[in-house]
Amino acid sequence: MNAILQALATGAALLAPVVIVMILISIAAVNRAEAEARPHGAGHEAAPDGGAAAEARSRLPFLPDREPSVLEILILGVVLFTLVMGGLLVFSVMGQA
Repeated sequence: MNAILQALATGAALLAPVVIVMILISIAAVNRAEAEARPHGAGHEAAPDGGAAAEARSRLPFLPDREPSVLEILILGVVLFTLVMGGLLVFSVMGQA
């Protein structure tokens, strides 16, 4: 029973940062979509430069200006899956030594 709890704790420790990053990315994506859906000028105070500063602040530099294609999402998923499985393999081999 102790080995099962240890394995569950190890799995939770490895997946917790992934879940946190996924939540942060989801929040950023929802906020970006909300900002794009809002009519221009609504919800923003008038800026002296015509609102360009307010719009520049609402854009996040790490999100692309276009929607990702299905192929890009699948490739990203395969890469992330491979990295996680490789990390688990390395962790398992280190535990055996």
